Amino acid sequence: MQTKTLLLALFAAATVSAGTIGARQNQNQNGKNNNNNQNGGKNNNNNQGAAAGAGAGAGANAAADFGQCNPTMDFQLGRAGRKADEGTFLPVDPLVAKGQQDALNPNIITNRICDQLTNVCDANDAAKALCKQAQATVQGLGTKDATTADAFNSALGF
Repeated sequence: MQTKTLLLALFAAATVSAGTIGARQNQNQNGKNNNNNQNGGKNNNNNQGAAAGAGAGAGANAAADFGQCNPTMDFQLGRAGRKADEGTFLPVDPLVAKGQQDALNPNIITNRICDQLTNVCDANDAAKALCKQAQATVQGLGTKDATTADAFNSALGF
């Protein structure tokens, strides 16, 4: 059942992401500027058309509101204090990453991101559930490279 749900979430993310990436990035940028509380409920308006056109699976993804945060992670080689050929993961959003060092293990970072959706981001339940599904995707991959970060971000709709 979990595999079926994961596949539906991935399909929905792929279907919706083309139309909503720009809108979500703009929303998340506004969150960094603490403007989310003053936008008159516009967070979900950008996703309504995509949810209506993409079916029930996409509707669940479109309902995910990550609050003040951009829940994506980044993979880079040679971060400060690392060898030039050593790749590590880190949350993209400074609010999520605050106090978190980069990690060789992507599961540490996906766990941090999903935890921070509750702790500091004010994300809704749909976003938290989607993050847990994306986290399971990363665990299932077993990779530790840029494709890992891409898979996590794609599963979230980014």
